[in-house]
Amino acid sequence: MVNIHDFAHSLARALRDSPENKGFQAAKAKIKGKSGAERMIADFHKKQLELQTQAMQGKEPSQQQKDALEQLYGVIQGDPDVRDYLMAEQRLGVVLNDVNKIIAEAIDADVPM
Repeated sequence: MVNIHDFAHSLARALRDSPENKGFQAAKAKIKGKSGAERMIADFHKKQLELQTQAMQGKEPSQQQKDALEQLYGVIQGDPDVRDYLMAEQRLGVVLNDVNKIIAEAIDADVPM
């Protein structure tokens, strides 16, 4: 009989050793302790979540919200460490979403991706 926990640990090791995670960890180390960079990332995530929440509620974001996010995005592009962090975070997120989708399909779960 297959021990599902052994497979889960193998998957965890594969994720930890993946190029996407290693790239994310390296990018994370570059911004660690840089309060300006950390604050910029937190602000970007907050604004992004606000827009996603509104979209899920069927609400159109205001022009002011769109402009604020666009302005912050411009500032992010000027900081290579923050830009690299967000890109690495996105690549790792794609891998994690793919794994979740594969698992959900295997058990025939109706999980939105």
